[in-house]
Amino acid sequence: MIANFYVHIIESPSPEELLDGLTEGRALCSFLDIARIPYSYNLAVNHDQFCIALTDRIEEAASRFNLPPILHLSTHGGEQGIQLTSQRPTGELITWNELRKHIHPIYEFFGALGICMSCCRGANGSKMAQVIDAQHVPFSWIIGTETEVDLRDTALAFAVFYRRFACGEKNIEKLLNAMKFASGVYDFNLWSGNLTQQSYSQALGKQFRTSYENFMK
Repeated sequence: MIANFYVHIIESPSPEELLDGLTEGRALCSFLDIARIPYSYNLAVNHDQFCIALTDRIEEAASRFNLPPILHLSTHGGEQGIQLTSQRPTGELITWNELRKHIHPIYEFFGALGICMSCCRGANGSKMAQVIDAQHVPFSWIIGTETEVDLRDTALAFAVFYRRFACGEKNIEKLLNAMKFASGVYDFNLWSGNLTQQSYSQALGKQFRTSYENFMK
């Protein structure tokens, strides 16, 4: 075992993808086996299973591997949040704010948490760090795209990411470039939780000062 982390995969495909066996997270497991990177696979088709995957299952896996997790979310996503299998027919979502509340205890417990958003418009997950109080930031870093992506491309991209990261590559640009070249998706990017929060807080402060100055004129 060469990695100093394990990959905690939570997958929630559409009903059609589940029927056809198109499961990016499950496919990624085969590569992680070959690369000797530890992982825990969790198929969570509804909200109850999703909560179990983020509590009991992550506690068990972290204890078994004695390693911190990287959270890999293989779902459908968009500007407002992510969608579980059971939510597909109704169009319901787990909003980014709701997801932040789910994962913040994990970040607090481990003191650090990386998140890989294997979904369309996963970059919107950075919104989880747009909070006034820095103590409410739920991740160290998050990787995703601002566009729609094919699950086959995300599977390739993240397989390369985990392999290079486990082998000791820490240069962010090199990791992102490897993902882009492998998948052909060129807008993969990484956001820091702390820097995102600071930028958000500064923007709010500037907005407040401008509003106050206009009011006092």
